[in-house]
Amino acid sequence: MNKACALAGLAVTLVGCARTTATWKGAVAWPEDEQSYKAVATPMEAGAALAAAGAVRELVKTNKDAGLFWGCASPEQGLDVAVFTGPTQGLYYVAVGQRFDRCGGPRGRVLDWYYVYAVTPQGEVVAEAPPPQGEAPDTSPPHAPPSSTGGEAPASPPPSEPAPPVTPPPSPTPEPAPAVPERA
Repeated sequence: MNKACALAGLAVTLVGCARTTATWKGAVAWPEDEQSYKAVATPMEAGAALAAAGAVRELVKTNKDAGLFWGCASPEQGLDVAVFTGPTQGLYYVAVGQRFDRCGGPRGRVLDWYYVYAVTPQGEVVAEAPPPQGEAPDTSPPHAPPSSTGGEAPASPPPSEPAPPVTPPPSPTPEPAPAVPERA
C-alpha cells in the first residue's frame, strides 16, 4: 500500500515537470533592425503586463455571451487593455476595452461596456469595479453574430445555439481609449 501511495505521489509531482507542446506552429522570424519591428506598448513593469493578462482571462472566463468573440482568432484579438496604478498600493487597475473591428464587424458589440478590474502584479483579479453611478449592469440578451455575405470565411464558427431576435443597435461611434473612472 505504501508503494502505491509513493508511486501516486511521484506521478502527481512529475506531471508538473512534464514538458508541454508549444501552441505556435511554424518558424519564427526575428526582427533584424529597428525598422523591422513595431512596439505594441511602451515599456512597463512586468507586473503590469501580468495584471493585464489576468484581467483579460477574467473577462473571457466570466463572459456569458457565446457570440461576443465571434470572428476573432482568439478572444484577446477583440480586446484592448489600459493599466493604471491607483489608491491601493500593490494593485493595478486594468480597464478592458472592446476592439471587435479587428475581428470583423463593428468596433463595439456591447453598448454599456464597462470592465475595470483590480489585479495583483501576479495577475490575480481581486475585484471588479462596480458600474459607474447611475448605470445598471447590462442585462440585455446576447446578440447574434453578423451574417456572412461572402468574402473571407470567419476565423471561428458562429455559436451553435440560435440567438434570440434583437433590434439592431444604432451604428457605433468610435470609443475613446478605456480609462479608469474618477471615484468620489
